[in-house]
Order: sequence, then C-alpha cells, then structure tokens
Amino acid sequence: MSTVFSGFAEAFAEPVRQDMGRYFARAAGPGTGPWRIEEFGERSPGFGHDDLIACLQRLLTGQEADGAFTELSELMTRACVRNVPFPIVVHELAFLRDRLTRLAVEEGNLDAIGAIIVFFDELKDMLARIYLGSFLGALGHRNNVRLRHIAALAEKNLLVHFEKHLDWLKQLTQAVSARDGEAMPEAHHERCEFGKWLHGEGASLVRDQSHHAHLVDMHAAMHRVVDEIADMMGHQRDSLPLYALMKKAENYSLDIGNEIAMLNSMVIMTHYNKDPMTGGLTRRSLERVMINQLEISKATETPFCLLMCDVDHFKQINDNHGHTAGDRAIVRFADVLRGNLRQADLLFRFGGDEFLIMLPSTGYAQGLEVAGKLRSAVAGLRMETEHGNFEMRASFGLLEVSGSKTAFIDSELVNNLIKECDQRLYLAKHRGRNQVA
Repeated sequence: MSTVFSGFAEAFAEPVRQDMGRYFARAAGPGTGPWRIEEFGERSPGFGHDDLIACLQRLLTGQEADGAFTELSELMTRACVRNVPFPIVVHELAFLRDRLTRLAVEEGNLDAIGAIIVFFDELKDMLARIYLGSFLGALGHRNNVRLRHIAALAEKNLLVHFEKHLDWLKQLTQAVSARDGEAMPEAHHERCEFGKWLHGEGASLVRDQSHHAHLVDMHAAMHRVVDEIADMMGHQRDSLPLYALMKKAENYSLDIGNEIAMLNSMVIMTHYNKDPMTGGLTRRSLERVMINQLEISKATETPFCLLMCDVDHFKQINDNHGHTAGDRAIVRFADVLRGNLRQADLLFRFGGDEFLIMLPSTGYAQGLEVAGKLRSAVAGLRMETEHGNFEMRASFGLLEVSGSKTAFIDSELVNNLIKECDQRLYLAKHRGRNQVA
C-alpha cells in the first residue's frame, strides 16, 4: 500500500479525519456533478463515478484502506485499458477537492482545508504513477505488435525505415518505464537511424519538397518532446506530465507511420507494371499491392480507402461515337482521376472503363471528400468527336478498409473487399449515377 495512505490515520487528527469524511458525504451525494467520468462508465461497465467515489470514501474514512487502495489501483488500470484520458480523472478529483474545500471554508475549519489539499495532491500523484505505468505497458505492447506486423511483410520497401523508428520508440518506452536516463535513445533528430535516412536517401526519394519538409518538421517535433521527457525523468511528481508527453510522442510516431505508408505507395507506383493506354497500374498487380497495403494498414493501425469508379453510360458512348472515341474517353477519364489524386494514391485500371483507386492512410470522411472532388472534376468533361460531342459523368463506390480489424490477409479477403467496393459502385448507379455511394 502507498506510504501516503498507510499512515493516513496518523497524518491527521481524528477530528480532522471525521470532518473530511463528513464533507465527503455531502460533496459526493446525489446531484453533485457534473461527473464527466460517468460517460465513460456507461461505455465501459465497471468503471465510472460510483467506483471512484466508493474507493475515495473508504480512503477518507480509513475503512479498509488497504483494500480501497488496491481497488483504486485496479480502477486506474481499467481506465488506461479502456482509453479513459487521465485528465478526466484529474478533473473528477479537482471537482471533489474544490467542493470539500468550500465546505471547510464555510465552517472556518483551517485544519481540514490543509488536510484536504494535502490528501488530493498526494492522491493525484499516486494515481498518475499507476496510470503512467499502465499506459507505458500498453504502449510497449502496441509497439511490439506493430513491429511484428512489419517483420511479417512480404515487401517492406520504405517500411524498413519505420521499423527502425519503432525500435527507437521501444527503447524510449523502456527507458521511461525504468526511469533510466542512461537508457534513453538517440536524442538528436538527425542522428537516430530514421533521421539519418530522412535527411539522407529519403530527401532525394521524396520529390515533393513540401511533403519532405512536413515529415522533417514532424520528426523534429517528436524529438523535442523527447527532450522534455529526458529533462523530467529525474524529477519527483512527474508522472502526469510524463504521461502527456509520452502520449504526444506516440501520436507523432503514428503520424510518421502514416506519411511513410503514403511514400511507400509512391515507390510501388514505380515498380509495378502499368496499363499502356492509361498509365494506371494493371489488374494483374492489384492483389499483390492490396495485400501489401492491408499489411501496412495493420502495422501502422491506419485505415485506407478503396474507390471503384467507371464512366456512366459508357456503352452508349461507344455505340454513338465509336470505339476510338470510347478509348479517348477512358484515357481522359484516367488523366482527370490522376490529376486530382495525391502522388501516394494508387490508380488501377480494373477493366474497360472501370478503375479502382487506393487511398493510403485515409479514413472514410476524407475518402468521401476525395470521391466528391473526382466526381465533380469528371462531370465537367466535354469530349468532341466527328460524330458529335458528349459530356462525361462517372459514379463512385467508396469503402474504408482497416487492416487492424482483419485476422487473416489473403486472396479471399482481397476478392471480398473488391466485391464489396464494386457493390457500392452498383448502388451509386442504381441511385441514378453521377454520385458516390
């Protein structure tokens, strides 16, 4: 049990303890919210306002304090596992502390005011240590999972550099867990293994200089966070800011993973066979690229989107204007699609006038925005032929895919995803065409 609470009975005179218990009974009664922690309790049974109040009441009254401390430790572990942000817990403690303090002030009970402040300061620090330990354990586990996924990749390409970054993050997590400043990884953002690649070979690989500059800035920002972590390692009562900084470092790491996944797609575009008419990747390479993208999505815990699209009433174009005009329409369609995509997006000619687009590191909302942009761009196309002019329209089927939600990545999964995306394209046509479904 924490030394803070093992000597709780001796720390405060009995009347003061009784006063704190009395204030607590009034402060934590019905209708004393808002207890924001409760909204998490509704989604995560076994964690909420009632659990926290029950533990604190037993600590304040000295009843079964050992058991209450154990339950409180378990409560913080559950909070971390269920992704309840620790600042929410801090808010709960501050709200309760302020209510108890106001009650003591109303009675002019100076001894109780001091006891309340000391109790909640120590309590916050203790819970922060427990939460940080749970968070670092969970972060270490997530990091190891990501490393295993990358190790299993059939083709790592640029992901080999992200793997080195994850090794660096693993070292950071272990150092902070042990509070061992000597075990901290390379601090300078240009001298770590990922930084050496980013400022060396990576600088020439990324053609878009603004993209490269963004990645450099992101990586440097993460290292500045680590500098703050290193400065704080030896300080007491550092658990809460350490948690915030490690959470920030992990978020930067995930963003870097997203960027590398997108750059990896650019490399794929240069290595695979392309359709001679449209310049898009061929259907023959689709399964291989899709499996690779699913593995990357699983390793980086980032979804991607698939877009299936084709030209509305394409048969009528061939029938009314000839197959040569139809071919020109397909080429123009592909050019417009490519001109409105990122360099990292992958365009496949699926067959005839039908194309499949892969949008790496893209969620559904962003994918819907891209699909809308493409639809609008195609809708403005006007083709002139010797048999008359025509305007083009296109329909799109959108599907978000998350590799982390798939147990097995194989040909059957690829076929099922393509089939589902194609069904969404059919739905767009069924609803009237020239739209996204």
